[in-house]
Amino acid sequence: MTRIVLILLLLWSAFPLAAQDSPGSDVLVRQSIKPESGAVIGQHVALYVDVLFRNGMPRPPRVSLPDAPGLQAFRFETQATTIQESIGGEIYVGQRFEFALYPRRGGVFDLPPAAVTLLDRDGAETRMAQGQTLRLDVGVPPGVDPSQPVVATRGLTLTEQWAPRPDGAFKAGDAIVRTITRSAEDVPGLAMRDLAIPAPQGVRAYADPPEIDDHSNRGAITGRRTDRVTYVFERGGQVTLPAVAQPWWDLAARSVKTAQAPGATITVEAPPADADAAATDTRSQDGWLARHRSLLIAGGAFLVILAFAAGFLRHRRRTDVADERAAFVALRRACATSDAAAIYRAFARWRAFLAPAEREAANTTAVRLDAALFSAASAHWEIRDSAEFVRLLAGIRRSRRPRMPECSLPPLNPRSP
Repeated sequence: MTRIVLILLLLWSAFPLAAQDSPGSDVLVRQSIKPESGAVIGQHVALYVDVLFRNGMPRPPRVSLPDAPGLQAFRFETQATTIQESIGGEIYVGQRFEFALYPRRGGVFDLPPAAVTLLDRDGAETRMAQGQTLRLDVGVPPGVDPSQPVVATRGLTLTEQWAPRPDGAFKAGDAIVRTITRSAEDVPGLAMRDLAIPAPQGVRAYADPPEIDDHSNRGAITGRRTDRVTYVFERGGQVTLPAVAQPWWDLAARSVKTAQAPGATITVEAPPADADAAATDTRSQDGWLARHRSLLIAGGAFLVILAFAAGFLRHRRRTDVADERAAFVALRRACATSDAAAIYRAFARWRAFLAPAEREAANTTAVRLDAALFSAASAHWEIRDSAEFVRLLAGIRRSRRPRMPECSLPPLNPRSP
């Protein structure tokens, strides 16, 4: 009889506890969402998992949330919140765990129950418990394009900075850096879409990987994303760098709004025309020799500078190639997992080394990754998607040309044959 009881106890501890909320239970697991109704696509939905212990909490449990297609889930808090309640005349102590959910499509979601691992005082696993399945109904407001990443918030700001100032003096070959910063309440930086920043004719644009700087304070998330692009002017004339826009749904006003960076119009001075041939010098022979001596010195200095520039270009190209190779190795390592967010960050870093045509091809290849992260109706990123994605990018990488060509100079003092 004793053996049977022991076997039953062992089997009981191996099965997960169903979520309970009745007096007398040793462990209570409750799962809830806020808002309970009226959520819209792109809005932050808070999911709470409360784990309560009747006889004291031996050790904080581990809580995880299964994947749900069409939802982005984040957990920003490193520590859960301690809670205490009186249930049925008994004191329960435990912790509240919070997850941030962002629906990327409209419709009805069945949120899976949270998985709770209970631990003893030494940190060893004792048994499993779980929350409840919840239903989340998400609407698509009028005027919102659900095929693009949607930002739904009560406040969004977009600022633009230039270095140097766009009203200054520029000539062909100069560059200007444009920095666009977006900040939104209850929206992570990864949920903000890539901005379309086209370059007009006669201008080259080089975009840096985005900087994501998210903060969470007592469950309130503030997302911040910074994008930088460098414009290089190839010729003179008047250049208009276009405005960029971030549409968003205002939860307070319940209307579509657009934050915009106005761009700038810049006047670029054309390179000077070739100077006319020098007139015949009628000065004395000493003056003629002095002038040619200066030319010889200037020519020697020019050759030294040219040789130094060639070495610098070779070093720069080697550095550029090494950095690109390291970025692709990091991308390949990220693609060994099914973590779409980590893959996107590694992809953005590697994409910065590509020329515009190659970057366009890479962006086309990443359409499904964007959908899995931001907007697909039921897209779920799996390990086989990662393998196919990195395979296609490797093909683009094999066909790419170095952005900085080799530069070689003949020796300054060739040997006699």
